[in-house]
Amino acid sequence: MIDDYALITKMQADSLLAVRLDKALSGVKDAVLEQARHVSMGATRLVYYSSCFTENYQDVCAGQKSEDVRFMEALVQLVKRRNVIKRMLEIYIDHLLENSSSDRIRNIQRALIKKGANIASSSLTNQGLSSAIVAAFGFSFGAKIAIDTKLAKFSAISVTLVSYYGYVQELAEAARRLQLRSPGFYYALYAEKLEMLYFIIEPVINQNLIQASALASEEEIANALMRVLT
Repeated sequence: MIDDYALITKMQADSLLAVRLDKALSGVKDAVLEQARHVSMGATRLVYYSSCFTENYQDVCAGQKSEDVRFMEALVQLVKRRNVIKRMLEIYIDHLLENSSSDRIRNIQRALIKKGANIASSSLTNQGLSSAIVAAFGFSFGAKIAIDTKLAKFSAISVTLVSYYGYVQELAEAARRLQLRSPGFYYALYAEKLEMLYFIIEPVINQNLIQASALASEEEIANALMRVLT
């Protein structure tokens, strides 16, 4: 006859095993769902290529071909350059500080320091403040985790055709979102063949996009930069 203690112990062991199994299966489930999502996106992109056979949708076909070429060019930049992410962040910060006077730079810098930013206090030019912020960004744990997650995802791209096109579709959609929300930043990245890599820094930048930085107040720009650093 099983006593109450043995029964409770058995139930606790079963419960613990169930929790561990659930966590293990959850990781597998997430991976499978993620792969399925990219297969679905890839299939959708391949279907879009059927527009190449329809005269009225040649613009869609041309757009996708251009994105595929830009994706390959972005990969070349990723291989050739040692600090692609750093450069993308510099472009973003330069975009925010574009045409700022020394007084405006000084006020933004003071606002950042007041908010707790750990940056050099003598950076009174766009380039100087940009470099100081990028250097401080390197110590931002939250931002590093967000970008590392995207990079890990990017480096694990499947070689299957449908999955490959799924990732191209995801990168293209991120680039399109940026083009709509911040054309200036988009074209600055485009000029250096980096716009298709925007999705890597999107988790950090997405909530901080300012469409017209020249019209933004010093406080708004400082807040946007501060959110990048935290």
